[in-house]
Amino acid sequence: MIKRLTSNLVAKARQNGLDLLVSKTKELSQRVDRRGLALKIFMCILAVGLGLLFNRNFVDYLEATRVAQKAIEALSDMREYAPSKASLIWQGLGVFFALVSFLSSLWINERMGEERRSGFIVMALWFAAIAALLAWLPADILATKQAIAGKALAGEAPSIPAYIGKLFFIAVVISSIPVAAMVYFRLSLMDRYVVHSFLSPFSFCLLSFISIWVIADLTDNAPAFAGLPARDMLTFYVVQVPYVILFVMPIAVLLSALFSLSKMSKANEFISMVGSGRSVVRILAPIFIIGAYSSLISLAFKYEWAPSSVGYKEALIETANQERFALSNGTEIIQDVWAKRGWMHVNEVERRTWFVGRVPYKLSDEMADVVVWQLREDEQPEKIWKAMRAKWVWDAIPPKWILTEAQEWSYDEEQVPKWKSYAMLEIESWSETPWKVLSSSQNPEYLGLPGLSMYLDAHSDSEEESLASFRTNWWNIFSEPLTCLALVLVAAPLGIVYSRSNAMSGVAGAIAVFAMMYVMRGSFIALGHRGALPPFIAAWGTNFLVAALGVFLLWFRARNRDIPKVKEVFQTLIIRFGANRSTGG
Repeated sequence: MIKRLTSNLVAKARQNGLDLLVSKTKELSQRVDRRGLALKIFMCILAVGLGLLFNRNFVDYLEATRVAQKAIEALSDMREYAPSKASLIWQGLGVFFALVSFLSSLWINERMGEERRSGFIVMALWFAAIAALLAWLPADILATKQAIAGKALAGEAPSIPAYIGKLFFIAVVISSIPVAAMVYFRLSLMDRYVVHSFLSPFSFCLLSFISIWVIADLTDNAPAFAGLPARDMLTFYVVQVPYVILFVMPIAVLLSALFSLSKMSKANEFISMVGSGRSVVRILAPIFIIGAYSSLISLAFKYEWAPSSVGYKEALIETANQERFALSNGTEIIQDVWAKRGWMHVNEVERRTWFVGRVPYKLSDEMADVVVWQLREDEQPEKIWKAMRAKWVWDAIPPKWILTEAQEWSYDEEQVPKWKSYAMLEIESWSETPWKVLSSSQNPEYLGLPGLSMYLDAHSDSEEESLASFRTNWWNIFSEPLTCLALVLVAAPLGIVYSRSNAMSGVAGAIAVFAMMYVMRGSFIALGHRGALPPFIAAWGTNFLVAALGVFLLWFRARNRDIPKVKEVFQTLIIRFGANRSTGG
């Protein structure tokens, strides 16, 4: 009798929990209709943004066409070409599809049925994705076709697999948005509830951390930005978005998983889900998929944009400080962005030495304060050139260097110099390219996968110690984004609690794991840069250890067993170690 009564009470509690869960998920599905306005706003912003981009490129095209026409009329020996019309055509198609996506979103309203509304949302997102792909990929391919053909702007030999990988990640990330919407609308009510429980705190954490970072960075760099136009400051922080998202994504994923699972556990919703027949791993599957998707987004940012944005930030801050110094001292202001000051390159084969006073952020841009020494076979100077600016013209036949405001010293056999001054001096005999002169000046921390691959291919015969930083960073491009998935594996079992007393212990344990991971990753990467650890181990070692810990903890939760405390684990190890020693004795 008592057993039957107990079983009835348990069944009733499970049914009440399931009814509550179903009612919440239905309420969630009804609430989604109210977000049609957010979708319309997003589509409008996309259409307006692509329209402005097309308008700017069209104006640039007309200006470049006018300049090219003047060059032809002046019989210039430099080959100046107007931009290709193909990129404008593709961008125009992108604007058209963006308008179609916006018009499609206007049809979405609360009176639609669930299936029809979902179909319109997915269709609008697909049109938006096609618009973004058409406006981005063809223009990028057309702009890079000269580099692929061996005619790069800085004379580098690009890595074709790395460039194809960049296009692949762009296409995957953009296309994944409508695909994710299609998958979401096909989920069961229970899976949708788990997804919504995670995404709500995740959105809040991501936006909060980004805002905190921007405020802190603005406070630190306020002196350097004093007097800069608001447009330049906005551009500066827009460029930093990939790096900031990559920086805050792991902690946002960790805290969101802890919060959502702890909340579901306290409300007995997790127990109700287990009582409905689902396993722990099946309940957590949507969160694991979101963690993998977060890693994919982070990998797309880490591939090239995030490292280059860090280098751009450092270069822009240095340039802003120099401009502020020039203003305070009444000297000339140079608006270009410089990545480094002072770099030397020695061409031992042709006995030529380069000194570059200001290294540009983009190697294809002009160098500043350049001095070039040409030595004879007896190591005595034959000629010396000094120039305010030096520009390599890659599309001239043959390619040539143009020195602006240059002075040339020629030395005879008795080392008596003769001096000449030129407003513009063209030199075709130099075999150096900007890549040959400046590639070694690049910081591996500021290079994405294409840049690292190009550097490693070009310097494959260098010593391993000099390449250790570049190889470690190459592997780190793939390993750092996977931190999100590794932390989800840890946060999921620690976030599931069956009593109020264990709630804080799981949060504290997860934060401790994150701190340990942060310290370990920094230490391993530093050892890899020094060559003390193999690059692969230095980049992936932390992820492997944390993921293994997460799988170990998940094994206990999947079997409805309490996670052992650290003290208990050490006591067990000590007891077993002592038993083994006594047996061996």
